[in-house]
Amino acid sequence: GGVQMQDISQDSIIFFFCPKASEAEFVEEALLKSESALEDKLQLTIFVNPLLVDMGVTGFGLAGRMLRERLIDNLMPTYYLRTLAWGALTRIYPNQFTVWQEDENSDDGYRMIKSMERLPSNPEVEDIYDIEN
Repeated sequence: GGVQMQDISQDSIIFFFCPKASEAEFVEEALLKSESALEDKLQLTIFVNPLLVDMGVTGFGLAGRMLRERLIDNLMPTYYLRTLAWGALTRIYPNQFTVWQEDENSDDGYRMIKSMERLPSNPEVEDIYDIEN
């Protein structure tokens, strides 16, 4: 450890656990309220397994796009795990996103087939698998 030189007593952390698309408006309002109340104090916001875009709720149209631009596009995934029928998509910050394929010949049961700086879309993940196989 080191010596704490700054006063952190006014800093805050806000957690959102598994927020759904139907709760996106609440999440956005809560963030705006906390930002205005805290002004120049440090605020860290953590989302655990957010599902803020659901095409059945937000749709592909203007509402879904605006939500992504206002809220989701500004998030930085630090830890990410999505299981796939044939493997997984992961990220452990500061490393890149990695696509893994099940491989019975590998010691841990998976082999990495692609590493990327950004979160790939669903079609990109499937293309990566198709190209590899």
